[in-house]
Amino acid sequence: MNDTANTYKLEILTPDTVVFSGDVYQLSARTFAGALGVMAGHEPLVAACPAGEVRVEVDGVWKKFQCANFVLTTDGKVARILATKAEES
Repeated sequence: MNDTANTYKLEILTPDTVVFSGDVYQLSARTFAGALGVMAGHEPLVAACPAGEVRVEVDGVWKKFQCANFVLTTDGKVARILATKAEES
């Protein structure tokens, strides 16, 4: 089980729904500039990302999501993925 000091809130949002909302230990995604990992306390960031897989670690288990082109933002405490389409795979 993850220590809450090492987790942060993640939201994966589309115009129609909240695909995921919860505390995660880390996420992994590709940006147009390369691969990116985000953990708690990450420096503030806004990244444009191509369509593809986003992996998130929740309670020691990796969940996978397929997202259309998306924007990833974080302030170190909350991360958000804003996509036109996204679903758990």
